[in-house]
Amino acid sequence: MKKFDINDYKDFENIISYASSGTLSWQYKPLFQPLYRGHSKDTYKLETGIARKVKSAKEIQELEANLIIDFKQLVTNISDYRNIIHLNNEILDYENDWRWLEQMQHFRIPTRLLDWSLEPEIALFFAVESEETEIGQFWIYKTPLNWNCDDHFPVNPYEENLNIISNSSSFLVKKYEDKIAMKRIAVQKGKFSIQDFNKCLIPLEEQTDLQDLLLKYTINPKSKKDLLEKLAEQNITKETVYVEFDNEIEKLIEGLKSKYNFKKS
Repeated sequence: MKKFDINDYKDFENIISYASSGTLSWQYKPLFQPLYRGHSKDTYKLETGIARKVKSAKEIQELEANLIIDFKQLVTNISDYRNIIHLNNEILDYENDWRWLEQMQHFRIPTRLLDWSLEPEIALFFAVESEETEIGQFWIYKTPLNWNCDDHFPVNPYEENLNIISNSSSFLVKKYEDKIAMKRIAVQKGKFSIQDFNKCLIPLEEQTDLQDLLLKYTINPKSKKDLLEKLAEQNITKETVYVEFDNEIEKLIEGLKSKYNFKKS
């Protein structure tokens, strides 16, 4: 009989308590920030959406460039583009480049960004909300603090040897309340990891220099329903975690995905 790490909510609480206590033998402790991610199936890997579409760094670079061009064109077709993206008209660094990538990610368009949450309960929700007969995954990524960028806009997202944690827009401020993607970042307490075109081809758990920083826990599929109910008691549900797109935006996004033969969301 297969043994699972998480069979009930108490198991989950114990894991979070243990990981947060500093007793784990992490290479970089205590100078880390724990991030969390959940997968509904045990066959999934810690790989970006765009890395699942192509097989080489050159293909990733070309596909990402084409997607950005098409997404920018898509935004011009929306009745009020300010509901989609906040751009800086007095740009002095790479802020707008990051904005485009981040907005694409939140509209589920493949990028080199990988979603993580500061809140373990949000990650657990994504692991148990679907695929109720499948083993789930719960990941902890203890990221060294020097990888976390309080202000990553001066960093070129296309530079070689890129390996950072995006730290912007992890909370909602008044002037961004009408920006759909910003709402999703705020609700899901989200951050992104991003790597350069070459490294992002390799799932994080297969990168030897990261293996000491990652912990994977399996979730008993028979416990998913009960775990989902426990999360609902904390007001963590589909209604509170997901931000809906309006019909105009949804139609345009699905049209873009159809052009590239991406699976419908």
